[in-house]
Amino acid sequence: MKKNFWGILIVSSLALMGSMAYAGDIIHDAEYEILEAQNGEKWSAEDKDIDKKLAELRKKFGKAPNIIHIMWDDMKYGAIGHPMLNNVTGYRSPNINKMAEEGMTFTRMYSEPSCTPTRVAAATGRQPVRNGMIFPIFPIHQMGLPASEVTIAEVLGDDYHTGFFEKSHFGDVEESYLHNQGYDEAIFTLYNQFAGQMFTPTAEKEFYTVGWADDELSPYALDNNFRPKEWVWAVEGFEGEKGKEISTPINVTEYHEFNAMTYDRVKKFITKHADDEKPFLLDWWPNVLEMFSEENSPKQTQNGTASSESFYRLDKQIGEIVALTKKLGIAENTLIVIMADNGPMAEIWPNTFHNPGIFRGGKNDFLEGGVRVPAFAYWPGVIEKGAVVHDIVHVADLFTTFARLGGKMDAIPTDRVIDGIDQTSLLLNGDGHGRRDHVFIYQGPVLSAIVKQQYKRHFAGAAPGLAGKGFFDLDKDPREEHPLMAQFLWAWPAFDHMKERHEAQIAEYPHTPVARGVPYTGLELLER
Repeated sequence: MKKNFWGILIVSSLALMGSMAYAGDIIHDAEYEILEAQNGEKWSAEDKDIDKKLAELRKKFGKAPNIIHIMWDDMKYGAIGHPMLNNVTGYRSPNINKMAEEGMTFTRMYSEPSCTPTRVAAATGRQPVRNGMIFPIFPIHQMGLPASEVTIAEVLGDDYHTGFFEKSHFGDVEESYLHNQGYDEAIFTLYNQFAGQMFTPTAEKEFYTVGWADDELSPYALDNNFRPKEWVWAVEGFEGEKGKEISTPINVTEYHEFNAMTYDRVKKFITKHADDEKPFLLDWWPNVLEMFSEENSPKQTQNGTASSESFYRLDKQIGEIVALTKKLGIAENTLIVIMADNGPMAEIWPNTFHNPGIFRGGKNDFLEGGVRVPAFAYWPGVIEKGAVVHDIVHVADLFTTFARLGGKMDAIPTDRVIDGIDQTSLLLNGDGHGRRDHVFIYQGPVLSAIVKQQYKRHFAGAAPGLAGKGFFDLDKDPREEHPLMAQFLWAWPAFDHMKERHEAQIAEYPHTPVARGVPYTGLELLER
C-alpha cells in the first residue's frame, strides 16, 4: 500500500512538471497519465485481445469498420431509449429504443455545454478551450476552427472515405470549412439552426426573434448595418476544391428543404461506398429542430412540442439508416454512435425544454443536465445486445476511439494535448472496461466544475479560502440539489491537485487562438 501511495504521488508530481509522454506517444491530459500508471498493465493485456478481435473482423470483412456518428441538438437525458422514458416525457423513439435493446446505452456520456464546443471536441479529440472554439458561432462572428487543428477525417485520411452532412457550426472563415478540414465530401452549415429559421420574418412574427426585421429599425438608429441581413448559411464542398453556397434560408421553407436534401445525400453516401474497398466515416449531425414545420401538426407525440415532433421524425430516419446498412449487407461491419450534443435549451420553453428530466440544468450549464446526454452505440455481432455501461465517456473520446478502430492511432498528432481517450475496450468488453473516471467541465474559457468518479466539485461561484459547499455525490444527488462541504473535506485537496495539474499542463501546451478573418472567402456565392 505504501509503495502504491508514493507511486501515485510521484506520478502526480511528474504530471505537474509536464507530460509523461515519450516522443511519438499521444499526450493525454495529466489525469489520464495517473490512471495509466495504475492500470496500464491490465489495459495492455486487454489491448492485445482487442487487436486480435479487430484483426479478425478486418480479415472477415476485408477492411476496417465503417463508422457512422449521428449527433443532434439540445436534448435532455432521460427522454429516449426506453418506452418507459417515452411515456414519462411524451417523446417517441421506437427505433432508438430498439437500437438500445440491440446495442449499448451510455449512462454517463458527457458533452460540452453547448453546440460548437461539443462538435469541435468530437472532431478534434480536444476540449474546445484548447483552440478557442468556446461558444456557439452565429452570423457573422468572423471566426472558426483553426487550420492547425487535426480532425478525425484528417487522421483517417486516405484510408477512409469521409463525409460530413448538415450542421458543422465550425465557423465562417475559410480554414474552418469542412472540406478544408479533411472531409472528402461535405454539405454543411456554418452556423446553427437558429440562423436557418430564426432570422426570418416568420420567426419575428411568432416572437421568437425580436428587433431583427427592417420595420423594427428605430428612427433614431444611425447604423443601418447593425443587423445581419446577408450571410452564408449552407455550403457544399469537396476536398481540394472551392466550396459553393447552396442555401441561404430567407424563409423557413428553404431551411426545411435543405434538411431534407442533406438527409437524402446521407443515404446516397452510404449506398455509394458500401461495397468500396475502403471503409467510410460518415458524420451526420442533423438540424433536428424545425420550429415552424407543417409536419408538426397533427401531433404525433404526447409531448406535442416542436422538439418532440421534430425528434420523432429523426427517430424514423435513424431507423431507416440502420435498415439501409442491413439491406446493403454492411451492418456487421458498421459502428453507429448516436447522441445529443448538450442539454435542452431552456430559453425557448416549452418547445426545446418541456420538463427538467432526470438531471438539473440545460444548455450552457455546468450542471449534469447541461453536459450529460443520451447516447447509444450499435454494432451487431460486436457490441453485446442490451449492454448498459456506467463508465464515464466524454465526446472527445470518440475521436481517439474511431482512430483506433480505423487503425490510425499513429496519425494522431503528438505535439499537443489530446483529451480523447481510446474507449474501444468499453465498446467490445462492456460495462466496467472504460478508461476514464474524470471530466473537466468548462463554460467558455472558465473551468466551472470537475467530475471525478461519482463525485463532483463546483468551482463556479466559489469563494476563496476554505472550500465551500460545492461538493456532490452524483449517485445520491444526481440533480445536484444538496451541496456538501464538511463531508467532503477529504476531497478538497484532491480536487485542488487535479485543477493544478490541469492548469500546469496548459502552461506547458498553451491554447491555440481561434481563427479570425474575413468571412466567406474561398466560396462561390449565390446571387443576391
